[in-house]
This record gives sequence, structure tokens and C-alpha cells, in this order.
Amino acid sequence: MGTFLKYLFYLILIVVIYLVGKGIFEGQITETTTVGEVVDNVESGTKRLVKEGVEATKDAVDDYQKAPKKEIDLEPGAGKTMVKTPVPAE
Repeated sequence: MGTFLKYLFYLILIVVIYLVGKGIFEGQITETTTVGEVVDNVESGTKRLVKEGVEATKDAVDDYQKAPKKEIDLEPGAGKTMVKTPVPAE
């Protein structure tokens, strides 16, 4: 459990550093920006990242479920088995 919490802390730290760096690069965080504004910027950025990640995951699951399934003969002569593997689009 301690290892999990350690890596969770590292993940949160990386996200905060990324969002602060992005805010500085985009000009949202300047020399006159207050700590409260930076926290608001990080908070809104975190929410946006999580929302985009959830939407991307839902889209990927929907695409996988809609993909046609292909029959694969695992052993010649033993019959065919349905395997849920998407067929590449042509």
C-alpha cells in the first residue's frame, strides 16, 4: 500500500508540474499571478485532463465494441473459435 501511495503522489506531482509549466508557456501564469490563480489554473487543467481521458477511453471502448469480429482457426481441423479481435479497416 505504501508503494502505491508513493507512485500516486509522484503521478500527482508530475501532473501539477506539467500544468504549471503549460500555464507558464501559454502565458496564463506570469510574475504577477497569485498563488490562488495558479491553484485555480491547475485545478481546471486537472479536471480537463481527466474529462478528456475519460472521453477518450469511452470512445476507444465504443470503437472496439463496434469493430467487426473475425473468426480465427486456432487449430486446423478442430473447428473455429470466435475471438474478439478487431479486423483492420481496409
